[in-house]
Amino acid sequence: MIEHRQRLRALVVTFAVVAFTAPASAASRFDGVWNMTAVTTSGHCGTIPVGMLIIGGRISSTSGSYAFNQIALSGRVSPSGSTSLRAVTGPRVAYGVGWFDSDEAHGRWRGTGPSGICYGDWVATRE
Repeated sequence: MIEHRQRLRALVVTFAVVAFTAPASAASRFDGVWNMTAVTTSGHCGTIPVGMLIIGGRISSTSGSYAFNQIALSGRVSPSGSTSLRAVTGPRVAYGVGWFDSDEAHGRWRGTGPSGICYGDWVATRE
């Protein structure tokens, strides 16, 4: 019985050490709320504001719509700040690449939809 308690205590201590000393590798220095604006430089897509959330380096949208459809943004930010993005809104899909810095980000995007091809630049600032 005493040996069983000692083993259980050792297991609990081991679990606590691992749980409290595990690296926070899932966290990203870019995590947080960002405001992104996609600006069309070719085509007729206009200027599109999108709210962006980054958690653990994964990107998702918090707000934004285009042609009466909500924008679903996804992607990843690497530890160095390089990123790839995908935005879907109704039948339209856009892909982007770029770079994040501590409080700013920028890049390029290209999208296709029923009305043709658009492409341009995007910028984002941390909220």
